Amino acid sequence: MGVAAAKHNQFLKLAAPMKLLLTIFLSLAAAAQAQVDFHAYPGTEDLIEGGRIEKLTVVSSNLQFNVRPPAGWSRQVDEASRKIIFTSQSGKSAVIVQFTTNSPGTLPERDILKAQAQQAHPGSGVVQCAVAPTSYKPGVFVDLACVPAPHVVQRIRHAFVAHPVGEVEFILSSSEDEFDKTRLVIMAMLRAFRVDPIKSKLP
Repeated sequence: MGVAAAKHNQFLKLAAPMKLLLTIFLSLAAAAQAQVDFHAYPGTEDLIEGGRIEKLTVVSSNLQFNVRPPAGWSRQVDEASRKIIFTSQSGKSAVIVQFTTNSPGTLPERDILKAQAQQAHPGSGVVQCAVAPTSYKPGVFVDLACVPAPHVVQRIRHAFVAHPVGEVEFILSSSEDEFDKTRLVIMAMLRAFRVDPIKSKLP
């Protein structure tokens, strides 16, 4: 075997592991990029009518989402799952704000949203479906009810809001006795919700 052929074989032996290492590196880089594509920053916002309230600024996919936490509720940010969980002081009600890539730009028809809501909450029945006003553009909410145990009624309000690269879902799960109060909480969150393109660094 000539010198040139020997060097070529040596190069091939080295090229295979290098290619594998490059593939692993690119995969890890892509995974890291996916993990950092969702961040929630706590802050405050001054109201036009006076006063200051707490807010969460979520940054994802070159968009900035304004989420207003319910006063007095605890929260947990799950960046890996792209969701925020708010829990009432009693522990009997919770609101999940879930960011997805479903139906970018426009929501599906209401019948499809009803079916999606029922699929997300097995055993539930649809009570009503209506417009969910926001500070961005109108969404749709679906009210459901289910009986997970004898004499136990769970009420659910599942709202969908489309944005350029997907949907944000606001999901209230509440006990029957708290629903009249907590449905006002989720509607206030929806009314305060807005989406803006990122134009500059966060303050």
